[in-house]
Amino acid sequence: MLNHTEIQSFLENGYVIRRGVLSQRDIETYRAAVDRILYKCRIEKAHQYLRHIDGEKDDIWGVNNIFHPSIREHALVESVGHPQILGVIEDLIGTQLRYHLCTLLVSSEQKPYHINWHRDSARDGEVPLERLLARLKSHVQLNGALYDDETLYIVPGSHRREITDAEREILRNSPKADMPNQMAVKLQAGDIVFYNSSLLHKGYNKSGAKRQTLHYALIVAPPEDEPPNPESPTSQEWLNNPEFLDNLSPRIKPLFDNWLKYG
Repeated sequence: MLNHTEIQSFLENGYVIRRGVLSQRDIETYRAAVDRILYKCRIEKAHQYLRHIDGEKDDIWGVNNIFHPSIREHALVESVGHPQILGVIEDLIGTQLRYHLCTLLVSSEQKPYHINWHRDSARDGEVPLERLLARLKSHVQLNGALYDDETLYIVPGSHRREITDAEREILRNSPKADMPNQMAVKLQAGDIVFYNSSLLHKGYNKSGAKRQTLHYALIVAPPEDEPPNPESPTSQEWLNNPEFLDNLSPRIKPLFDNWLKYG
């Protein structure tokens, strides 16, 4: 599915963009599901796992744990197994995978959306080189655009090195400022960017444009002969519900089985 150049881009630059991989039918189906979720979150107040703008409880820019039964949408659950999502991730890091997170990123309604530069594993960006190199093929994070989206900013290649003095100065003192060598990831509806979460990145919807973005991550599962975690995961316990697990398609059920097995 991916060619050698695309795989090398992911390893060396920290990202690869696939253009037009979601069909118009996919886009319309997922938009309708997201609309229903946002109604439940914003109007019905049915879900507590939200990302708020600057602590404003009535303004959100994301919805975490979208497979919680309070807002679960079957189409989005199954979207994890979309050939242009799961197939690409398998090309990048292999087929022994486990679920990590599935979130929605959306446009805020009241205040501009602008979050600080960071690495997901360290808000201050300080990660030892050996740990960064160990994570080159450990996981894939993605943003799948359901509307045109220029919200993600990255510093290509920063996932392979420790931060520079100039980057450290920005992270400490002006974490929303322009970063040397930054790049806006420009997606049209149906495009997906797959990236390494150790990249220096931030979110900035400076135009205020409508945003609905699928934000998923899968990680490499331990070898099959590794003993399972004796304790089931304590977070997202609703994923351990037989009603959820028994209705998963064979394509994605191993992702959640591995999450439960290894924690």
